[in-house]
Amino acid sequence: MRAHRLGSTAALVTVISVLLGACGGSNSDPGSGGAASGAPKAQASSPFAGKTLTVVVQPDWKPLMWKDDKGQETGYFYDLVNEAAKRLGAKVQPVNAEFTAIIPSLQSGKFDVGVGTDATVERQQAVDIVPFLRAGYRFLTRKDAKDIGSSLNDLCGLRVATLAGHSIVPPLEQQSKVCTAQGRKPITLLSFPTLAAAQLAVKSSRADATDAYTGEAGWMVKADPSMKITGPEINQNFSGFAVSKRTGRADAWAKAVNQLINDPSGIYRKTLEKYSVGEIAIDKSVVNPAK
Repeated sequence: MRAHRLGSTAALVTVISVLLGACGGSNSDPGSGGAASGAPKAQASSPFAGKTLTVVVQPDWKPLMWKDDKGQETGYFYDLVNEAAKRLGAKVQPVNAEFTAIIPSLQSGKFDVGVGTDATVERQQAVDIVPFLRAGYRFLTRKDAKDIGSSLNDLCGLRVATLAGHSIVPPLEQQSKVCTAQGRKPITLLSFPTLAAAQLAVKSSRADATDAYTGEAGWMVKADPSMKITGPEINQNFSGFAVSKRTGRADAWAKAVNQLINDPSGIYRKTLEKYSVGEIAIDKSVVNPAK
């Protein structure tokens, strides 16, 4: 799928400054409210100083990243990548691409950064991953559906909608094999190009459930009371920025993230708490954390 630019750098910076401004005001989305940040000092000898970096995003993933009613980018992924970029003396320009295109586009040098990439051993062989959160997955179903139990075996026989290429797929495939070995029905995995499409499949009863970050599930249910959180929590991973091993300078990104985490203003945790996901905060970012 051809990537499309989501807006100018100037527009993005304006949006982020509003999102991270003084607390107060109202917003139609849950979790509104600001987290203030002073102008951070850029790293000395930053390899990205004065540059505009293209950032690959999935723009339909609340509260991580999405476009608001005015068509402007928002979400804590946008906020954090902008704050990290400030500490590199750089600006960011988001571009839209399917999730499966992120790693190839970084390897080819087409784009500079991928946002929202879970750290796995396999992915770390292809790109460097700099985490800024740690979260697992639970499941969303229709509110009128039967609850899924807390065991992985309770997923047997269900139709689960997933994002194509997502890190949740391998553990679900493995659990499906366990189901059949126990004489149970397998898990039917339904692949979709976007999270919105996967969620729509559940709402329209084409799927029984879809996975959701623990860092997004509460927000989603608050925004859409027709859905509920249920089932076991699985596959807790570090997640963050993916960059090219050849040109991405993961060391500089990790330094920027750690500067953000340790900023005296508390901007890192305030940003996550603004979106009701404070529990996914980490204390330190280490390049390629999956072992």
